[in-house]
Amino acid sequence: MGDPCGIGPEIIARAVASASLKREANYLIIGNQEVFEHTIKSLKIPLRYKTISGDSDIEGVASPLSLLSAEYFNPDLIKKRGPTKEGGELSFQWIKKGIHLALQNKINALATAPICKEAIHMAGHNYPGHTEILCDLSGVKRVVMLMVGGALRVAFVTTHIALKEIPHSITVKNVLETITISNNYLKKYFTIKKPRIAVCGVNPHAGEEGIFGNEEEKIIAPAVKKAKNLGILCDGPVSADTVFYKALKGMYDLVISMYHDQGAIPLKLHAFETGVNITLGIPFIRTSPDHGTAYDIAGKGIANPDSMKEAIKMAIMMAQCGKTNK
Repeated sequence: MGDPCGIGPEIIARAVASASLKREANYLIIGNQEVFEHTIKSLKIPLRYKTISGDSDIEGVASPLSLLSAEYFNPDLIKKRGPTKEGGELSFQWIKKGIHLALQNKINALATAPICKEAIHMAGHNYPGHTEILCDLSGVKRVVMLMVGGALRVAFVTTHIALKEIPHSITVKNVLETITISNNYLKKYFTIKKPRIAVCGVNPHAGEEGIFGNEEEKIIAPAVKKAKNLGILCDGPVSADTVFYKALKGMYDLVISMYHDQGAIPLKLHAFETGVNITLGIPFIRTSPDHGTAYDIAGKGIANPDSMKEAIKMAIMMAQCGKTNK
């Protein structure tokens, strides 16, 4: 359900009630019943759902819509429409529960609504975001954040770190891991037999032969060469100021970005309301909308559910492809 004070409950309710998703899967909402009831009543959405009290009740659930609700939450806090310690704690516990259910194979995929990093920190959980929580609690060493929107797919070598840390955080190893993990997932979950991958440089004009920096020559080019030796179709380092145009024209199936804003800005410009965030490298499928909690419009009934709907559609599609390609 994401942060209970944000738009998460609203976009979930609108998404699962939509005609395009209603019969596509059986949905289990991990959240709080008081919050959900408040949401569907204020939106006047007549949703019928089954309440589940514990993990054991999930086995064999055939209900189109169920709600797993255990934690208490003071409904008055919803009115704050901002980060709270209580909301941050619930957000974290709901993510933790979703990861547990996914690792136990009790759900086929996990689609997470937006959380607030400040609220998570207020609750004492010092993670930069969803991706890092998923990595830690899933027990894996490396994950890759993939954003998908419209005709663009962008994977990231680094994610939520300061710009000054980027040159020290890019290594041949993690660039190569990003390429290989992304390549494997595109083949398994997106049915692309031979993904065409472009790997961005980190400096302007991909370093301009060392004039603007040597990360391309010393780090990115060797990683690309190793990937090619593994049979992966990839080009790089390529200049970030032209590669996204080329990808939109169909030259590439995926662009690998060196840092967050390098890839997130063009993707959100291209598909702000329908972008999906996918976590690669964990042992289950996880998607989410490509936006935040939007406290400023929470509770007003105007939040756009399109990105949440796309995240759920993507989770369903990946689950189906994953079964086929086992």
